[in-house]
Amino acid sequence: MYQMKLSRSAVHEPVRGYWYRVCETCYKSREGYNDHNGFVRDHTQNFAAIRRKRVDKQTLEISRLEKRLTKLTQLLANPPVEALANGDGSLLSPVSALNGQRNQRRVLEQSVVTWEEDAKVLRCPFCQQEFGSWTFRRHHCRICGKVVCADPQTGCSSEVGLNVANTSPGPLEKAEGGSTYIAIRMCRGCKSTIFAKRDFVESIIQKPADQRAYETLRQFERGIELLLPTFQRALVPLQDEDNPPNHAQIQEAAKLRKRLTNSFTKYDVAARRIRDMKTDSATQQRLQKAIYQAASSFLHMHMLPLKNLPRLLKHSNSSSAKSHLTPNGHTTRHGDVLETASQTRTKVHGPEDDWRL
Repeated sequence: MYQMKLSRSAVHEPVRGYWYRVCETCYKSREGYNDHNGFVRDHTQNFAAIRRKRVDKQTLEISRLEKRLTKLTQLLANPPVEALANGDGSLLSPVSALNGQRNQRRVLEQSVVTWEEDAKVLRCPFCQQEFGSWTFRRHHCRICGKVVCADPQTGCSSEVGLNVANTSPGPLEKAEGGSTYIAIRMCRGCKSTIFAKRDFVESIIQKPADQRAYETLRQFERGIELLLPTFQRALVPLQDEDNPPNHAQIQEAAKLRKRLTNSFTKYDVAARRIRDMKTDSATQQRLQKAIYQAASSFLHMHMLPLKNLPRLLKHSNSSSAKSHLTPNGHTTRHGDVLETASQTRTKVHGPEDDWRL
């Protein structure tokens, strides 16, 4: 009745072998028969080493580009005196000095990074569109120096506006309120490398309204889950038929029940707020509806102990003829004590006192 795959030399070969009948001893002695967990190969260290190299390389690239950006903004915000003067020893050639401020800025930008030659680049490295003489011009990234296009549809490069603090505003830019506004052209690769991590951190700090509402809902849910075991332990003395609950036990149960009722009310309000949030996305609407349905199920499942408390008190009152004396000498029943301790119940008068949510 036992079969397993064997090679031509009658050795266990689970992949390329052929099925043969074997005895029970050979069947149970094959490799891996008693191994119920299988073979485990941990690649965590290898993955961490590979990831560490990539993260270190990316960190170095970000640091290198940020240094270039810092140097460029400082030069443009506070240009050196030599860049604005004519004569020997200046950064400007005689031809550039005659062309004015535009050439002065170009010299400062090229002093940070060497620009790629226009003639060597026939297509944009991002969108692969061919450059033309006037219709599709070449532009240079001021951070890496590559030739890119400025097509607004592809976003291969764009001008990024920065407010840079400066001590002596130069004629290259406008100074407003002690800072200089500088527009620097960047390719989308440098822009993503420099600002992606910063934008990610800001997106985490500035949470959207729906995320804040959901976190509030989860806080109420965790508070209810922590309070429910305490309330259930307080219900245990009320279930003892031989030993009726005393005044302190009833008050403690009523107090916990009131706290739970308030928590459930706030939880329901938070769930309705998420459901009624306005959005134009159909996916977002389905998500909000699913959250509200899950919250409704949570309420229906965890509010059952609150409904059992009035029944336990009624059963305790009917099984015990004991009364409690108040400081004024009047007799009160357990249900009356509970009425003064909790403001969340309504008393229905009839043949017998009944308590309901």
